[in-house]
Amino acid sequence: MKSLLLLFILLTPFSTLAKQCNSLNQLTGLMGKWQSVQAHSTLQEQWHQVSDNTFEGSNETYNDQWQHNESLRLVNMSGGIYYLAKVRQNPLPVAFKLTHCKDALAVFENHDHDFPNKIEYDFIDSQHIRVTVSGQDNQGFELKFTRVNEPHNKDE
Repeated sequence: MKSLLLLFILLTPFSTLAKQCNSLNQLTGLMGKWQSVQAHSTLQEQWHQVSDNTFEGSNETYNDQWQHNESLRLVNMSGGIYYLAKVRQNPLPVAFKLTHCKDALAVFENHDHDFPNKIEYDFIDSQHIRVTVSGQDNQGFELKFTRVNEPHNKDE
């Protein structure tokens, strides 16, 4: 009986984590517009909720003008949550499966993709996100985004 109780106690955190990863609810803090200012460019990522099972986003870069980089989606399908990135040079989107979601961290992975293999969203607080993009041997880069508070239209 003690061994069954010990097994239950040991497995409970894993079952709780699995439940958290079955819904997009943990990622609603991503909604809105985010900006990362770099030395020679500015990046913006925008997200909005389409349904309970789909978030849509986009990523743009500003050098001398805004340029659309990729279309993004978070979808709850086929028993998992997937981050889909569609870039101009690829005919199909690349899917990254949500492999870890706990507290303020969401990790998406695709070990079959050339680069990146892992995309991590670390929700520092309600106004800041750290995004780490990495490949084999942990080469990659990190971006720090700040929420952009858009002015409201007085007529609304």
